[in-house]
Amino acid sequence: MTRHRSAPPSPLPLVGDSKTSQRTKQPIAARHTARVPPGVQAALLAGLVLTATLPAIRNAFVILDDGLYLSNTSAEGGLTTRGIAFAFTSVTALYWHPLAWLSHELDAELFGANPAGPHLTSVLLHAIAAGLLLLVLRRLGASVWASAGGALLWALHPLRVESFAWLAERKDVLCALFFIATVLAYLRYAERPSSGRYAAWIALGALALMSKPAAVSLAPILLLLDYWPLRRESGFVHLLKEKLPLFGMSAAVMALTVYGQKVSGSMRHLADVPFRIRLENAPISCVRYIGKILWPASLSCFYAYDRHPAGALVTASALVLCAVSALLVWQRRRRPWLLVGWTWFLIALLPNIGLLQAGRQSIADRFTNLAMIGVAIATVFAISEWVGTSRARGKAAAVAACAALAVLAALTMRQVGYWHDSVRLCEHAISVEDGDYVRALMGATLVAEHRYAEAEPHLRMAAQFAPERAEHHNNLANVLLQTGQLDQAATEEATASRLAPNDISVAVTMGRISFRQANYGGALQQFGHAVELGADKAAIATAFNDMGASIASRGQPCEAEALIRKAAELNPSLVQARRNLVLVLAAQGRRDDAARALEAAIQVTGLQPQYEGLTRDLGAANQPR
Repeated sequence: MTRHRSAPPSPLPLVGDSKTSQRTKQPIAARHTARVPPGVQAALLAGLVLTATLPAIRNAFVILDDGLYLSNTSAEGGLTTRGIAFAFTSVTALYWHPLAWLSHELDAELFGANPAGPHLTSVLLHAIAAGLLLLVLRRLGASVWASAGGALLWALHPLRVESFAWLAERKDVLCALFFIATVLAYLRYAERPSSGRYAAWIALGALALMSKPAAVSLAPILLLLDYWPLRRESGFVHLLKEKLPLFGMSAAVMALTVYGQKVSGSMRHLADVPFRIRLENAPISCVRYIGKILWPASLSCFYAYDRHPAGALVTASALVLCAVSALLVWQRRRRPWLLVGWTWFLIALLPNIGLLQAGRQSIADRFTNLAMIGVAIATVFAISEWVGTSRARGKAAAVAACAALAVLAALTMRQVGYWHDSVRLCEHAISVEDGDYVRALMGATLVAEHRYAEAEPHLRMAAQFAPERAEHHNNLANVLLQTGQLDQAATEEATASRLAPNDISVAVTMGRISFRQANYGGALQQFGHAVELGADKAAIATAFNDMGASIASRGQPCEAEALIRKAAELNPSLVQARRNLVLVLAAQGRRDDAARALEAAIQVTGLQPQYEGLTRDLGAANQPR
């Protein structure tokens, strides 16, 4: 008896530059009888995604890098010539991503400091990317409803929230948008090659790379599509040459990324975690990502890095990955979409798998943004094969898909709420996975809001979780200083100094503690040490001047003189320090010295309004303000 098997979805039968493609007029995408044009379908799906993600516009800025991107002077100034130049020349924020900078500058131009505007931009970009993904799936051969389901699976999954709800990750949504657009343009090029279509997908690929370095996975993924569904017969060497511009741009972006991360200091964690440990964590991370895709619960803005992974866990994770890979290779002829989707997933994860560690995270939700497109492709075609021509299976698949997407949408909206503000974000992160990083983040958030007493227990917890980290002791010492606990502050800062004797912030904090303890000589020494370590002289000069003025206002001009002199020495153009020096000398009865100090001040800074009346009032008992 002959066994009838449900027909699998038709793979794209054409080879972009083969004789077959030249002979036939059949388009790449399977023919659909839907009455709604594909562009309208994409727009409707984008509108649905926008509706589900729109609550993000109620969110505020958060402490996680939003200030780095949105309070940057170039970004704050709007879309100016100076800002555009900065966007293309800066690698100070870990990456070279000029499109991300330009988008932040445009937001500032349009919306000012209102966070609702930038959030709206992010969700719009994400929704458009979802609509483009529907078009990609259709061109790969999926039906209208299967394509819509796959695009929604990707767009409404809670793992996407970090990318569009975190304004600092604008680069992620931009990268996904241009990445998907590149794939769509490449499929059109493969259908009917031309120089114009070739230039289009190369240009879109460049825009993806200018959005975020994660797009370096684009060229290998296009080679995957040559295998299936395109089945191009030009030969691997020809297909490789075709993508050389994309490979070349990817190499340049990778070099700029490594340079930027070295300059920013984000790669200093490489010294803390040997390559062997990072290599062992790679399979664990892949399996964790799979788990979060299948069961998106307990998502957080930070997952701590395991520096001592269990050998059994490493082995089990590696075996799972090998077993899945072997199974899909075995099934490559009957179900090539599974192997392509799986390989897409692994390739897209590779740049962020931790082998070249930047930052302290082990995994991150945002790192699945491109990788999950491969999962969506495999899922769509696997379900389509199972359904085949069976009406009953089609109805079952539709009901199950609607239920799953409804759950995912609800989870996504809940996850968006966790990004409402910094305190809520940190509270949720602590509830998911407590540790020194999230405790320190909560402490920094409360300090920024001047809630020092509330910040103290969190910073103490951070120091207990990771007593070897000087920054936790330094931050705690600053909070203790703010609350007047000088002895405890000095103890914590002594620990920080022992752990990081050449840290600028530690030296500055020790100087502030010495000043509060009336150890003015110690304050001079510590601030001087900070200058030797590379601290900003102008900022230290201002600190010296403020401390000297505070001492002088308490009737101690003699003690104030050394601090104010040091301020004028570090920053000769600091008018307030020059004025204060004249006043403290006059307050000590040293009129000749005060007159000479005033003459020197005028020579260096010119006749300033602050100097008016000083010559006449040198003998008065004025105090610095």
